[in-house]
Amino acid sequence: MADLNSYMQQTQLFLNDVKQELLNPEDLRSYINRSRRETAMRAQAIRRVVPITGAVITASVTAAGSGYTNSPTVTITAPDFPSGEGADAAGAQATASAIVQSGTIAAVNIDYGGAGYWQPTAEITDSIGTGASVTLQLSPINKVVQGQEVYNFADIDISMFPGCESIYMVRGVSILYSAFRYSLAMYSFSTYQAKLRQWAQQWQYVPGVAAQLGQGNQGSLYFYPIPSQEYQCEFDCQMLPSDLITNLSFEAIPDPWTEAVPYFSAHLCYLQMQNFNAAKMYLDLYDKMLQRYSDYARVGRVTNPYGRYAGGL
Repeated sequence: MADLNSYMQQTQLFLNDVKQELLNPEDLRSYINRSRRETAMRAQAIRRVVPITGAVITASVTAAGSGYTNSPTVTITAPDFPSGEGADAAGAQATASAIVQSGTIAAVNIDYGGAGYWQPTAEITDSIGTGASVTLQLSPINKVVQGQEVYNFADIDISMFPGCESIYMVRGVSILYSAFRYSLAMYSFSTYQAKLRQWAQQWQYVPGVAAQLGQGNQGSLYFYPIPSQEYQCEFDCQMLPSDLITNLSFEAIPDPWTEAVPYFSAHLCYLQMQNFNAAKMYLDLYDKMLQRYSDYARVGRVTNPYGRYAGGL
């Protein structure tokens, strides 16, 4: 995986400027980050599906109860929606402990947040104490909200993906309903506006259709029917990388695409220096490298080597 220093060193070699005499290092860093954004979009290299389950992060005492001893047991339900991804493919059990003051539950600490939770609950048990209750809060997960039709790209939580700054395109959307995951039909906003929104706010149900309004990181999605309750929602996203500020900044662009970044940054540097022949040469090299890497990384596949459909597909 590349880092800022390796990008700068390779670009300076292309410029024959290893002593940094021709170009300000701050300008060079800016060009490298522009090149990374160009590469992420051109190669569509940063693709993520946002999480629909999470970990328990906090607990709020909604009723303190009375008569509790100093050692009540807090039991959190088992993971109710494991992600199928490592390292906790089957989910992980969250644990918690209660703090008792004067026989009441003053607070509940989350000792381990676990994984694979969608709608967990917790129960406090004790030999004599009664009446306490607690509400659990999860790490950010993505869902549609009752009565809300519009969802901005910028509002989709991507904080769990290091090195990713924003979403510039949503490839598709899937809703989880009654233990079934299905992909929404995607229409142009003009078709959506003309043919699907006649009843305005009157019809709420499980969304079946989506349409995009706006472009890039200012885009938004409209859902219809308008959600009748909270549903888990998977957004299949193309993302832009965060800028590399120091050599410790995380690079979200995967190999081999990182190897093309210095070519486009060299192109930008030569444009600044008014060396248009060299600028064109490095742009041509960049284009060819991206095409080659696409050929290498996206080889053709036989859908089913046995010549028959699987799973009804």
